[in-house]
Amino acid sequence: MLVSKKSKFLYLYAFTLFILSALYGLLMRWNFAFPTKFIPYQNLLQSHSHVAFLGWGYISVIGAIMYYFVSDVKKESSVDKITLAILLVAISLMLISFPLGGYKVFSIVLLAVFGLTSYVLSFRILKDLQGNNTSAKFIRYGIYYYLLSSLATWFLAFVIVTRGKTDLYYNTVYFYLHFLYNGFFVFALFGLLFKVFENQQIVISENLKKRFFWYLNMACIPAYALSVLWSSDVLLFNMVGFVASVLQFISLVFLVKIMLQAFSQLSWSFTSKLLLKFALFSYSLKIISQILSSFPYFVEKSLALKPFFIIGYLHLFTLGFLSVLLFLILDQLGKINFQKPASKLGILLFLAGVFITESLLFLQGFLFMFQVDAIKNYSFFLLIFSFLMVIGLLVIYVNQFSRQPIIK
Repeated sequence: MLVSKKSKFLYLYAFTLFILSALYGLLMRWNFAFPTKFIPYQNLLQSHSHVAFLGWGYISVIGAIMYYFVSDVKKESSVDKITLAILLVAISLMLISFPLGGYKVFSIVLLAVFGLTSYVLSFRILKDLQGNNTSAKFIRYGIYYYLLSSLATWFLAFVIVTRGKTDLYYNTVYFYLHFLYNGFFVFALFGLLFKVFENQQIVISENLKKRFFWYLNMACIPAYALSVLWSSDVLLFNMVGFVASVLQFISLVFLVKIMLQAFSQLSWSFTSKLLLKFALFSYSLKIISQILSSFPYFVEKSLALKPFFIIGYLHLFTLGFLSVLLFLILDQLGKINFQKPASKLGILLFLAGVFITESLLFLQGFLFMFQVDAIKNYSFFLLIFSFLMVIGLLVIYVNQFSRQPIIK
């Protein structure tokens, strides 16, 4: 069974997709450092992004949700087995369809199959979800936001046929990404983290969790305004985006209070605590960057310096927050092990690679913004430290199959 208590297959398969997506990303950064016409950049970008957030992010998160919040009896359903199998096949084929054909018929069909199948799984989870406490509410609303985000994928086809790649096209893409990232992933990951705390008898104020939940929830829909500022100079959108980002900041204050309570009770290893701190640091930077992005000056600069600030923001979320927190949750589930010495080295290499590449992206952007001398050989350094990330991932992956002794 793909999501049984003992099986690691689903999570290791998703991890495999993450590594393959990372290798595609490495090829793209190689192309920046050593340009060649043989690398189909735009096609690789489509495959890299879709496989990262659907293959690694969505599959792992859904697997963890089913592990924690769906009873063993319900998980034995043949429907769940079939839907998960279809999702894995569809996302795996995207590794081939996008590089070879781009965003054409085969890839669109695969995305449609993935979307429709994920609906079946989403509604089954909503029906079978156990519990009505705050962690369960985070999961429930996370799935609501996933369903909301998915509406954009169907509307996108209509926009392409009737309007082409206009502002409406890109704002539809940003609608999808906003509610997938700031809706589904944020709510689901914090719901899973709080469930880990509950299972380990780590006592957190229920009042703090409820306030964190409601402020974050109130901010989610209006925060989409931040995603359309690039295409509009209407001040109202800036004001709505600013209010939403302030609500997110207030929720962050409650999150900090929650984590202070949790850390005083945690008996985790150094590696597990490091993962949690790194994910929370990345999440905090995300919130701060969203506040700044509500001001017209930073919107203008972000657009002019998209290869640095916007790409940096997306990787800050996907690598620094989503992937790191996922690693922690899967470690607590016993699905990915970080207690072996080599695995600990791997996670340190990965975190170092994320930190340095993010620092390079944002630093280069700020240097251009303030018209200061840029970093020489920037693309080469970015490539080298991206290698560091991939090496770290490979070390972790290989050691999931080794039998070397675990060191506590």
